[in-house]
Amino acid sequence: MVVEKIESTLALVKPDAFDNTENIITIIKRNGFVISERQVVTLSKERAAQFYEEHKERSFYDDLTTFMSSGPTLALVLRKADAITSWRQLMGPTNSDKARKEAPDSIRAKFGTDGSKNATHGSDSPQSAAREIAFFFPEYQHSSEFNGQDVREYLTKTVTPLLTTALTEMCRLNPSDPVEWLGHYLLKSAGISAEPAKPSKNIYFVLGGPGSGKGTQCAKLVEKLSFDHFSAGDLLRNEVSSGSEQGKMIGEMIKEGKIVPGHITLDLLRNAIDGSNAPGVLIDGFPRQLGQAGSFEKEVSDFEFVLFFDCPEEEMERRLLQRGKTSGRSDDNIDSIRKRFNTFVNTSMPVIEYYEAKGKVHKIDATMPIDTVTEAILKLF
Repeated sequence: MVVEKIESTLALVKPDAFDNTENIITIIKRNGFVISERQVVTLSKERAAQFYEEHKERSFYDDLTTFMSSGPTLALVLRKADAITSWRQLMGPTNSDKARKEAPDSIRAKFGTDGSKNATHGSDSPQSAAREIAFFFPEYQHSSEFNGQDVREYLTKTVTPLLTTALTEMCRLNPSDPVEWLGHYLLKSAGISAEPAKPSKNIYFVLGGPGSGKGTQCAKLVEKLSFDHFSAGDLLRNEVSSGSEQGKMIGEMIKEGKIVPGHITLDLLRNAIDGSNAPGVLIDGFPRQLGQAGSFEKEVSDFEFVLFFDCPEEEMERRLLQRGKTSGRSDDNIDSIRKRFNTFVNTSMPVIEYYEAKGKVHKIDATMPIDTVTEAILKLF
């Protein structure tokens, strides 16, 4: 009998593929990997040199360390049976151009640039995995490695008896929907209610282009309804102000008008919502991608509806340029504004259209006077 060993391996999403982080994580999960650890870092040239020290005498060493310190990197610890080999196979050939010819479905074929800027990294041996994981996650504790036989013995002692009893009872009763019946039986056996959990707070998404008036109106609602208001942008800017490595990476992405990876924004929002005791929570500027919307509903909470501020680009541009005279924000300049408009149209509008089709969007004409807009919104609560 072949015994499969559960392994841990380090995976890196390199700077050239960082904007495709969400897509790569989807592929990772689809292929059965468990993500045990994750963090976003921007390596200094010195740290990159330390990580790739084994290549110090190679001709490409300087170019490699320069590239790896050129932008944010996502570091992951992946676990599954034969994780090291499985991850390297999923990545594909080292050279992205070669990968596109020989393994067109591989990660490097889809997201890599060339021979050196090849999207991802993976440990090549158990020894390398241990060293590389410790480099990025010094406090990571390798749980005791176990094999397939251990798993089978555990299941035989615990899960199998319960399933046997449940399936026997199901056959005896012959329910009209066997799958639903089995699900309820297992939940009841585990002492879990079969009723779906209701959101603990009334959550409202507030969306609209930059300069459409989201912040102004959220402040009005906080005053009149005693809601809490969390701006995804403000939470990200606070992280930038903290001076952390993650904050530096976020700062560069904001300046370029790019969307910060969803898991970062999601973690900041979750912490803010968990600390709220208000009767309602306004989430301003999130979700900005369909993937973020799905992740929020799955991992954090359901929500009541989307409040969409509809405003022409010309008016939003005028407002932002006026605000830029006093705001001190690095993204209130004409170049960043245009990039932000483009990002909103291409990524956020599909979110609004998706929820509009589900009847969960209330559209507000944001060109009206401020007090008129406020009155229109209050009628929705």
